[in-house]
Amino acid sequence: MDSAFAIQPPRGIGAFLTLTNVARLFFLWLAYRVLLCIYNISPLHPLYRFPGPKLAAMSFWYEAWYDFFQMGRYTHEIQRMHQKYGPIVRINPEELHCNDPAFIDEIYPSVSNRIRDRHAHFLKALAGAIERSTFGTRDHETHRARRAAVSRFFSRQQMLRLEPEVHELAQKLCDKLLLWAKKGPIQIIHPYNCFTADTISQYAYGEKLAGFLDQDDWLPNFKAAYEAFSETVYLFRFIPLLRGLVSVSPYLSDYMGDDIALWMRQMNVTIPGYIRKAQQDRAKGRIFTELLESSLPDTEKSIFRLSGEGISLMSAGTETTAELEKDNPRVLSWVALEKYPYLYGVIWEGIRLSYGVSTRLARIPREEQLRYEKDGYQYVIPKGTPIGMSSYIAHHDEMAFPNSHEFIPERWINDKGLKNTALEHYILSFSKGSRQCAGMNLALCELFLVTASLALRVLPRMKLYETTLEDIRYDHETMTPKTKKGSQGVRVVVT
Repeated sequence: MDSAFAIQPPRGIGAFLTLTNVARLFFLWLAYRVLLCIYNISPLHPLYRFPGPKLAAMSFWYEAWYDFFQMGRYTHEIQRMHQKYGPIVRINPEELHCNDPAFIDEIYPSVSNRIRDRHAHFLKALAGAIERSTFGTRDHETHRARRAAVSRFFSRQQMLRLEPEVHELAQKLCDKLLLWAKKGPIQIIHPYNCFTADTISQYAYGEKLAGFLDQDDWLPNFKAAYEAFSETVYLFRFIPLLRGLVSVSPYLSDYMGDDIALWMRQMNVTIPGYIRKAQQDRAKGRIFTELLESSLPDTEKSIFRLSGEGISLMSAGTETTAELEKDNPRVLSWVALEKYPYLYGVIWEGIRLSYGVSTRLARIPREEQLRYEKDGYQYVIPKGTPIGMSSYIAHHDEMAFPNSHEFIPERWINDKGLKNTALEHYILSFSKGSRQCAGMNLALCELFLVTASLALRVLPRMKLYETTLEDIRYDHETMTPKTKKGSQGVRVVVT
């Protein structure tokens, strides 16, 4: 009797992890994946009508082949899809892509009552504190609150107040380049990276991140840390379990490559350190002092959350603007410089051909269907469907930009010799709509001031050094555009 009701001791997990049970679990998982692939290409799927390769519609492995295994080459494949299937194509089980600039305002509306969420698949590429930044925010409402807190610091009026500091740093950049005369070739991306990093860090934290323009050489700068981050985006997107490593990265940094360790230190040590300084000395912290004293909830003011905002500002304010400057006075102001049509054309043509964030930026119309009707194509895009565009593809639309692979500043000047501002509508370097890059005005201020300063002081003494088209041509991307592996980029000598 007693033995019949005796409590059996619990068996260890090892008793369940037999070879037979593991095999059963594997085959159940495999059957689920196969059935899911079949569903994805069946008439039951809401995106069944949209054209595109069946392999792309079946699973994310098609995308992974180009982005993960071939490192950032899916945009090339998407471009080929459009050439074969038309203006809207299905690029994975969940997502559509459009290459018609006329549809920009539907995908990226500026009015706040047209809700646009961000695609979770895109956000899987982010890890650590940057997930909590404005850039990494998925839902429309939280993004609007976070952006409102940050964007006022980057209004045009605010940038006009900041202009003297940008001007001073532009002159410091020119001074250092002239001192570099006859010292040998320079990878021009490094001086520009030093300039942009010093500008955004001085504005955000009240002090330069490392005083890159004050050091004797052009290295180190923020580029190595950004490159380390960008090289991980597909690793995290397609192997999401690895994102957890970021949380323990301070303990693993000694075992990582130097660049990865540098990025982790920036995200987990350096940037949080500046946020803490802003907490302690509120007269100095500038943007982050204002954020700490704002009406945001306390959860939005944590060191971790604001560190994500800081690393996002540094990445966007340094790398993408430095890339723009590589493609293309002591008294002239930003407002005055903008009035010169040819300079305006040079700046915007450089923006067009450097692409900014070149990867696709999908938006989810949560509460509305989108309708596309043009040239015999008719589609109703179901609400809740991610759809986006890519700057690399849009900027080579031959209808908007004839001979699009050529650098033609004159296209930005109309028949009356005035600025052709209508073309700005087709530029996606800063994204569009309610999620447009908040730092766009800062980038434009930097570009006009530094380009004019270089043209007057440095370019007459600067020459290209062993640079070919391959050194500037888009080859692949890790969110931002990259040239062919092994390229040293644009190199110059100063005489």
